[in-house]
Amino acid sequence: MNLMNDMEALGLKIREARKQRGLLQSDIAELASVRRQVVGELERGVYKGSLQRAQEILRAMGLRLTIEPVRFPTLDELSDE
Repeated sequence: MNLMNDMEALGLKIREARKQRGLLQSDIAELASVRRQVVGELERGVYKGSLQRAQEILRAMGLRLTIEPVRFPTLDELSDE
């Protein structure tokens, strides 16, 4: 079972995408017109700001946020652990 919370998972994906593009947090901050600290908080999974600002950062990176339903494990899957 993955114990990572959703914000940590999002942050890791953002960091991975930024590094693949060879960009610094400050580069993304400038593109999104936010402080570098905001990008760092988002990447660490501790961001508590607005969804709009997070979307601006994602947009600046050429990414978008999608929503999917949560899938809970079946009883059989739980008993296998």
